[in-house]
Amino acid sequence: MLDASGITSEVFHLSTMIVIKLTTAYGPMTYLQKDGSFAELLVHKLCLGVMWLVTSEFNQIYRARCKNRRDTNILRVTHLCGTLDPCELKDIHLQNRKFTWCNERRDPTLCKPDSYFRNTYWDLHIENHVLAAPSSSLSGHRPLFLASDHGLK
Repeated sequence: MLDASGITSEVFHLSTMIVIKLTTAYGPMTYLQKDGSFAELLVHKLCLGVMWLVTSEFNQIYRARCKNRRDTNILRVTHLCGTLDPCELKDIHLQNRKFTWCNERRDPTLCKPDSYFRNTYWDLHIENHVLAAPSSSLSGHRPLFLASDHGLK
C-alpha cells in the first residue's frame, strides 16, 4: 500500500489463478514530495510471475514529447524515468489522442501527465490491450479507459 499519493492492491483471477497487482498513483505537486512518491513506487517493484499495472497521474510527464511546449523540466522527466526503468514499467500507448490535460487558456498548455504502465508479465497474459480517452470531459483532465478484446491468456 502506498501513502496518501497512491494505493496498491492485488487481484486474484480465479479461473486462471493469476495474481494482478494494481497500483493507482497520484503525484504530489512539490518536487520533494514527488521524489518521495517515486521512491515508494520502487519499493513495490515485483518479482517475476506477477502482472503489474500502474495507473498514474504523477503530475509529471515522463517524456518531453508529452507536452506541447518546450519549457519541460528535463531533470523531472529524468527522475520519473529513473523510477519507471528499474521497476521495468512500460507505457501503454494512448490510442486516440496525444494529450490528456489542458489548462484551458487562450494559448493552452497541453500535456499527458496521466498514463498507464505495465510490466512484461502483463504483456505475456493480456493481449490486444488498448488505452483511450473520450473526446469530451467536464474538467481539464481526460479520463482514460483500458480495454482488452481478449481475456487473460
